[in-house]
Amino acid sequence: MPKKTKKESSDEIVLSLDQLAIPGAIILAGVIIAVAVFFANKKDADSVDTSGTENAAEQENTPEDSDSEFPDTTTDLGSAPYIGDKNKAKVAVIEYNEYNCSYCLRHKNETLPSIVKDYIDAGKVIYVFREFPIYGDDGANAAKCVYHLTDIDTYQEFHNGAFEYENTDDLYALAKEVGVNEKDFDSCFTSKKYQSEVDADMKAGQDAGVQGTPGFVIGVFDKDGNVTGKLVPGAYPYESFAELIESFL
Repeated sequence: MPKKTKKESSDEIVLSLDQLAIPGAIILAGVIIAVAVFFANKKDADSVDTSGTENAAEQENTPEDSDSEFPDTTTDLGSAPYIGDKNKAKVAVIEYNEYNCSYCLRHKNETLPSIVKDYIDAGKVIYVFREFPIYGDDGANAAKCVYHLTDIDTYQEFHNGAFEYENTDDLYALAKEVGVNEKDFDSCFTSKKYQSEVDADMKAGQDAGVQGTPGFVIGVFDKDGNVTGKLVPGAYPYESFAELIESFL
């Protein structure tokens, strides 16, 4: 019987470098397009307007900011609570505050004590607390109620404890802790009795150029409560505040 020879296969697959290059190029092109889309979207997100109430951002100064000149602006004292002696002071520092703002909390802990010690206790400056609620009006309304129902000292206790509250129960508990009558606070808070003052603070801040929190106006004030000075857009260090205050004294 003749010996069978192995049949040569006709199914052999031959791949060339040119064939491999085509799908590789397609994949590479896809990656490049995806990266381009990602950075384009990021640029758009970074350029979102933050001038409105809902989009306003918490503000920390940057090294570039600290070297720039603070813009001129004007505002007023309004009917907001303040510490210091109006009869002696020449300069006002007006803070526009949001209680759920981490930079506002840092300013309160790290910068405000030195301003109080060096300028407010010395009778040179008054410090005014105005509301700039970004994340809802509850904290601002609660603070207004505490101020009107009690006095500036009790308000300060509430102000110092209200940062980063999580819900209205926290506000009620804090009001009770600082000595506010529970029934009076509930009536005031639920009716939003001082919402008009919150709105007035917000508008005054926006008119002065405040776009985020904390925002400050530092300047001289007249007998009618008008303030002419500089806008400080962010949580700057104490040295920046002191330099501006000194320039107005």
